[in-house]
Amino acid sequence: MTSRPLYIVGFMVAVAAVFGTAVTGIQLGSARVLERNNAFLRQRSLVTVFGYGDPRGLGPEGVAEIVSGNILQGERLADPETGEVFDLIEAYSGPDRRELLAYGFPLRGLGLWGPVEAILALRPDLSRSHGLVIVAHAETPGLGGRIEEPVFTAQFRDGVVTSPPSSGAFVRLAAPGTPDPDGRQIDAITGATQTCMAFERMLNRGLAGFHRAMAARHVRQRRERGHDGVP
Repeated sequence: MTSRPLYIVGFMVAVAAVFGTAVTGIQLGSARVLERNNAFLRQRSLVTVFGYGDPRGLGPEGVAEIVSGNILQGERLADPETGEVFDLIEAYSGPDRRELLAYGFPLRGLGLWGPVEAILALRPDLSRSHGLVIVAHAETPGLGGRIEEPVFTAQFRDGVVTSPPSSGAFVRLAAPGTPDPDGRQIDAITGATQTCMAFERMLNRGLAGFHRAMAARHVRQRRERGHDGVP
């Protein structure tokens, strides 16, 4: 009489263990796939923002080869004023890494409906933009979501002025056709006023902090060279 309930309990424990192991295996496998996908999406974004070519024609292996050969990552810079940390990205013209093509850094902020993540690239002297790619956003498709489309991001390839201004903002988003006397203007997306205002704030905050962080890096490097006896 008592052996049957024990058998049932043992059977249920065994089934639970088998299914638990299977579910755990599926979760781990899914996590690894998701991690690989996220890594590829970031690599694809880097190839796009620095203008190495169309990732769709390169394939995952070609994209990975360009990123590993031409791009340096890992250095972290702090804005001495706010303490915000920037992940510095250095892009070179070729795998010999002799000619610096551009600097880049991730931009993060809030759009109208949720977080927006982008990568902004600047020319080596930080005076003009080199490119922009939107990595993730939650904006409305067809309206604010158009910030990820070439009609918006291609403007940064044209070289928007990003040097520190004598007054006012680093960059402005304004209606298409608005006079642009200083080269700091970006055409906003019609019908997406709130998204554009939020993105403008994100750009200006990021540019101000990145310039301060890079200036502090330059001072530190000069001090280190002087300490090492290098002129």
